[in-house]
Amino acid sequence: MENMGKIGIDPEKCIACGDCSVICPSIFFLEEGKIRIEDEEHCTLCGHCLAVCPTEAIDHADLDKKEFVGLPPNFNLSPEQAFTFLRSRRSCRAYTGKEVSREMLEQLIDIGRYAPTGHNSQNFAFLVVQSRERIRELAKRTAIFYGNLYQMLSAPGVQLPPWLQTHMRGFRLNWEYYQQGKDRIFRDAPALIFVHAPSENISSAQNCHLAMAHIILQAAAMGLGTCIVGYILSAAERDPSIIRDLEIPKENKIFTCCTVGHPALKFRRMVQRKPPVVRWL
Repeated sequence: MENMGKIGIDPEKCIACGDCSVICPSIFFLEEGKIRIEDEEHCTLCGHCLAVCPTEAIDHADLDKKEFVGLPPNFNLSPEQAFTFLRSRRSCRAYTGKEVSREMLEQLIDIGRYAPTGHNSQNFAFLVVQSRERIRELAKRTAIFYGNLYQMLSAPGVQLPPWLQTHMRGFRLNWEYYQQGKDRIFRDAPALIFVHAPSENISSAQNCHLAMAHIILQAAAMGLGTCIVGYILSAAERDPSIIRDLEIPKENKIFTCCTVGHPALKFRRMVQRKPPVVRWL
């Protein structure tokens, strides 16, 4: 094995095709029919070199080669299938009483970790809540927050900007539903998934949202329903006591949350959306 640092190349397997130097030109260099490695300490562990090598000639001390599973030879998702699947996914706000198994939730978390992240930081963490009692308590605290907020914003003389006026009905309904014993925050979902990451990292928000996108798409493929919930995050931003029991590390922030459950209804058609707003340069 040549280059016996973190990254090694098996000279008996390497065919000097140069694919590694194309995918990672800052570390791999093709020179005179051989691959030279430089500045490997700056490797971000993306794994592209191992994934692209046609002869499995590359080894990396910090990467487990067994995790690099070969793609099925005939795997092919047509653009039409992908488009239909993505367009058909719907947010779910009506669930059956059936619990979501631990195994299914683990599958969702597993796919979430494969989402792209800034500089391959993989800096997000997941929190799964399955306790119905805890979900009800979180919904209660959130609904009470919006009840108080609605009362404050409805006081005589308070002038609201148009964007906030559009949210007032939702604030009021959150409180009214709670008073009626209903859950408008999580819709009686049997499970929640929170994604959190260091609040000071500039990529954390995008990283968490991309992980959540993976989760909700995988859930749809598994026949599960999900809905991204913003109410609790907005409330907790202003009143951190709402999520105190979740024990999120103080250096982290929850950037996204979704409900997970078995859908009570089946959508039969895809829906309309606004035309895209695009500028071409």
